[in-house]
Amino acid sequence: MSLRNVGWSQQHPTKPLTDPDDGPIEVDVEMAPLIEALWAAGHTTIMSCQDIGESILTGGTALPEHLWERNGAFYLGMAWLKVPADQGPRLMRVWEPLARERRGEWLAQVPIEGGRLCGFASIHFPREQITRAADLLA
Repeated sequence: MSLRNVGWSQQHPTKPLTDPDDGPIEVDVEMAPLIEALWAAGHTTIMSCQDIGESILTGGTALPEHLWERNGAFYLGMAWLKVPADQGPRLMRVWEPLARERRGEWLAQVPIEGGRLCGFASIHFPREQITRAADLLA
């Protein structure tokens, strides 16, 4: 998980990368090639996790403890990427072949807070497709 928000803690092994916008950050080892491919393609990343279900189940997210079991089980085996909202649709077009292979397992959303769309998109997808997602950006 690359960490930029309060309330999150590292749950997976990491690799140090240098974010073009923010300098040195720690990124989950399995997500590192995807994050580097995103940056090389001119995208911005906000946060990421190689298995958000594992992170939830072990208390590594900002979710209240009474939601860990239900949400962790739902997202187990799913990678997570948080990007600026305007980049979400472009990325989903690039990754459409992967999403077609695993219908119903790719989820992209822009949350609503205070009656307005947030400035970020959350993309959840099968952890086992991380490498292929990076390859499609090349």
